[in-house]
Amino acid sequence: MKKKVEILAPAKNLVQGIAAINAGADAVYIGAPLFGARTNATNSVEDIAELVKYAHLFKAQVFV
Repeated sequence: MKKKVEILAPAKNLVQGIAAINAGADAVYIGAPLFGARTNATNSVEDIAELVKYAHLFKAQVFV
């Protein structure tokens, strides 16, 4: 049985999330406001929603 390797990429913000998907990532992870591990993250709930919509166009996943 063959297993497919999946690429999970971090996304500091919306732009990086889109770039990761465009580069072939199967999934990205992004922190929600006040809950992310990165203090410099600039994610709003609206940005996360936009990333989810974009990701689904390419059958990619977003983990928050």
